[in-house]
Amino acid sequence: MNTDPNEHQPDKDRPQLDTAWSPVADAMRHDLSNPTTKQGNPIDPPDLGTPTSRALALLSCIVVVAMVLLWTNTGENFKHKLFGTQPAPTAVESPDRPARGNFGEIDIPARIAMRGFAVFKPHLKNMSMLVKDETLLIDEDKVRVILLAGELEGTEAALERIEALKAERLEHQQPDDLVASDLDILEAMYIFGIDALEDNERDQIAARYGLVGQVALTHGLDDTDPRRAELIDGAWPIIIFMSIAGLVLLIVPLAGLCLLVLGIVWVSSGKIKFRNHVPAKGGSVFLETYVVFVGSFLAMLVAAHIFPQIAPYTLILQWLMLATIFWGLFRGMRRQSWRKAIGWHKGEGVLKEIGCGILAYIASVPLFLAGTLITMVLLVLQKFIKTMLSNGAAPEPDPMSNPIVEIIASGDVFTVILLFLLAVTWAPIVEETVFRGALFRHLRSSMHWVFAALLSAALFAFMHSYGPLMVSPLIALGFMFAFMREWRGSLIAPMTAHFLHNFTIIGATVLFVLLTKGPS
Repeated sequence: MNTDPNEHQPDKDRPQLDTAWSPVADAMRHDLSNPTTKQGNPIDPPDLGTPTSRALALLSCIVVVAMVLLWTNTGENFKHKLFGTQPAPTAVESPDRPARGNFGEIDIPARIAMRGFAVFKPHLKNMSMLVKDETLLIDEDKVRVILLAGELEGTEAALERIEALKAERLEHQQPDDLVASDLDILEAMYIFGIDALEDNERDQIAARYGLVGQVALTHGLDDTDPRRAELIDGAWPIIIFMSIAGLVLLIVPLAGLCLLVLGIVWVSSGKIKFRNHVPAKGGSVFLETYVVFVGSFLAMLVAAHIFPQIAPYTLILQWLMLATIFWGLFRGMRRQSWRKAIGWHKGEGVLKEIGCGILAYIASVPLFLAGTLITMVLLVLQKFIKTMLSNGAAPEPDPMSNPIVEIIASGDVFTVILLFLLAVTWAPIVEETVFRGALFRHLRSSMHWVFAALLSAALFAFMHSYGPLMVSPLIALGFMFAFMREWRGSLIAPMTAHFLHNFTIIGATVLFVLLTKGPS
């Protein structure tokens, strides 16, 4: 007898037979009518698989997911000890490479202030308008503050900060590293002038601190001097970009909130018809698909660690993982059945599915922003707890790293193109097929769509290696992508939404970096 009240509609008039589910038997019991869930989803026969393969797939899933979570949250030193490997030379120790730092904390306001210096300077009275708490900055960002102070507050202010940072580093017994070299170069520049610097010293400041360093190397020149003017005369493109971005950030969340509320009302009232086909319990092929994908992802991470020479090519190697989504075909599923089950079909028409994806993505923006707010609160709480545990002393600052932002800010055109293609093509196709096509379908065979969406969204978020405090926005997005799959059945809508999100974020970041980069 069926005991799953969530999935099968009750039928008091038909006898309850204690028999296995099969299309023939079910059709006889339903008088040839199609079985559906309470939400109206069509019910499919179980997916390919046996009880044994299902148990093995579940065990493998637990193992590989646990290993990925451990790997992405384990320090590099432990990994090197585990495999007997040596740490790769860090790029930040090279005078011709960008200095480490927090892209959002200092670099963004520094780029804006310097590129539009002629327009923004009258409105920037002092450094406190750009930097709220300098004690929480790493040394490289404190150097950036010195460079900004030299332009906004004058030579004496810059020299005072240099002296204070040198004293602070001496007190904490900091090594004689590149930061110490930077401070010596800047001290000589502010005392004796820019002509006192050697070419290699100029190159070091320009390479390590980008636009703000290049502007600092024109310190003392008149703003109309061609050498300085070409660096600081770029305010209006930034103003136009920020105005458009601000308008979008105002209109889209408001429109999204209206759509979200309307959608919640329609779902709760039953006005929205769910088209996703739900398999009966028993299959394993799509859980196997997820395991194969995660396993290959883990293998790539480990290989890049053991063989550092392949690490720069991971953006290319990820394309090989595209083959994992076809695991069902390898296991013997017919192409037509596989496409229908995993969501590779046109639904009610490609254009309609794309339109639904756009609307649903706009509705997901408020949830994404709410997730971002949760992350910000968690980061503040983390800092507060660390301060309490250290008896009131401020915790040692750490640069917040985001690999995507770092790649874009690096200025490596080829790598940025590879990242962009990966984000707007590979991610919408592969990640949606694996997480919403395969994993969500498997979870739907045994749980309500809300719980299946939350679980698949959490696994999706933690695969991105951002850390436990940073995953709330991704969980919100993953949940909405799963809702689109449940609503439309086809993967076109969530793929469209995924594309829109990545294209917007990556595209806006690339455009901002280009606008604030300054002349080559």
